Amino acid sequence: TVLILLALSAFSVLALCEDRLTQEEKNEINLNYNKTIKSFMQDNKAVINLVYDSYAYVVFPSIGKGGLIVGGAYGEGRAYKKGFWVGDVILKQYTFGLQAGGQRYSEIIFFKSEESFKIFTKDGFEDSTQSSVVPIYSGVSSDVDFAKDIEVYTASSMGLMLEATTGAQNFIYTPKK
Repeated sequence: TVLILLALSAFSVLALCEDRLTQEEKNEINLNYNKTIKSFMQDNKAVINLVYDSYAYVVFPSIGKGGLIVGGAYGEGRAYKKGFWVGDVILKQYTFGLQAGGQRYSEIIFFKSEESFKIFTKDGFEDSTQSSVVPIYSGVSSDVDFAKDIEVYTASSMGLMLEATTGAQNFIYTPKK
């Protein structure tokens, strides 16, 4: 638990330093988001239509997750509406249960309607139970519907995580300045 809190603190400090990034560093960050979107589009053709047809989507290029009985995850993402960056999103997850391992993965959340995106940006979402087995270097998973207007796609990049947990995952949205 202490390690998770230290990791979250370190990520918070890094987030505060974002305003001090050089233009080259900002360009590299933008490129990373674009690469993530393109990778999902190449690996799962359904994503192509969702990128163009959804009202909005949120991209997390890298989410770190780990746990041994108690676990957590953290990732920083961007919200896009009709292809334009409209805000930043922080994902935080805390879990408890049968779990062991760690993994790094990418995630895209598609909002098919304006209403679902408004709810997300106002209140965020919470998800509470999970069970998964993610092998090392797996590809893009099939979609999981939170609701009829929302689709989530994930792609594990590395690690091994076994879990049957309960907990909370929340998202904090900040509009772009």
